[in-house]
This record gives sequence, C-alpha cells and structure tokens, in this order.
Amino acid sequence: MNDIVRMVVVLCLIAGVSSAALTVAHVQLGPQMEKQTDLYIRGPALERLFGKPAKEVLNNKVVVHLPDQDVPIFFSRDGEKVSSLAVEAIGKGGFGGDLKIMVGIDLNAGLTNGMEVVSHSETPGLGARIVEPGFRRQWQGLSLETPIALTKDGGTIDSISGASTTSGAAVRGTNEVLLFVRDHKDDILKSISEL
Repeated sequence: MNDIVRMVVVLCLIAGVSSAALTVAHVQLGPQMEKQTDLYIRGPALERLFGKPAKEVLNNKVVVHLPDQDVPIFFSRDGEKVSSLAVEAIGKGGFGGDLKIMVGIDLNAGLTNGMEVVSHSETPGLGARIVEPGFRRQWQGLSLETPIALTKDGGTIDSISGASTTSGAAVRGTNEVLLFVRDHKDDILKSISEL
C-alpha cells in the first residue's frame, strides 16, 4: 500500500511541476507568440487591406476587450487622424468550421475597403475559394451603415458556387464587424488616442 501512495504522490508532484513550468513558459513567451501570429498569420491580410508592408502596420494595434472576446484592431493614420481600421472577426458556421476574417474600414468614406481571410478549414476547391480575389473584391465600397447579405437573401454578395455555407459565414463575420464598429467606434478611437 505504501508503494502505491508513494507512486501517486510522485506522479502528482511531477504533474504539478510540469504544469507550473508550462504556465511560466506561456506567460514568458506569450507576447512573442502574439507578435509572430501578427506577422505571419495576420500580416498578409493587413498588407492587402492597407497597401503597406505588414511591419509598418503591426505596431498600430489596439485590443478592445468585450465580455466574451478580445477584438484585435489595426489602424492607419492620415497625419494625426485615424483613417482606416482592420478589424478581426469570426465568421461562424462555415462548412469546415468557423472562419477568421479581417474587414477593412475606411473611416473617412464610411465604407469597407475589403475583406481578407486570416484562417479557415474549408474544403479545397470549394469553400477554400473564399481567398480568391474575385470573391473578396465584392467587399470593397460597401456601406458601414447597411448589413450585407448574399444575393439569394437580397444582398449584393455573390456566393461561391457549391460553397454558400462558407460564403454565408464570411457575410456573418463581416456584419459582426460592421455592428461592432458602429457600436464601439468612440471606444476604438479613444483606445488608439491613448497609445
């Protein structure tokens, strides 16, 4: 019996030490991991939305904390005035799972300036076609005041043939961004001014 108790105690100690070591590593490496995610995962989308190298935009970032999520927002300025935003969102309900997208917002014009896919798990040749420029181009020049919809629902976005579920997820994610920006624009600009 003593051998079993000793073995349980030793295994608990090993598990506790391992857990503590992983927690310390995560705390120490977390900021570096976030920078790498920004550069290599979000970076290509930011380059296309802002028309600048990602390294020029990555430092222009704020995170708005909501009760259920943290929303990363990148921005660019014209002089001292914030002119554009890139807001990340989750397009829920894609065929292969949720999509992570980034929607560009032109604050001066009150229009979208594009949508980029940050990550997805869609079927190659079908839903994965959301990354094609022809599909994403439909997000340029849309009003921030009006929810967007697929053409089958009376909107202006043509869904990808054979991948309407994926197209719908991109539309839902975009509408989340539009609503978020309308509801939190002052908070976003305040967060940016405090940098």
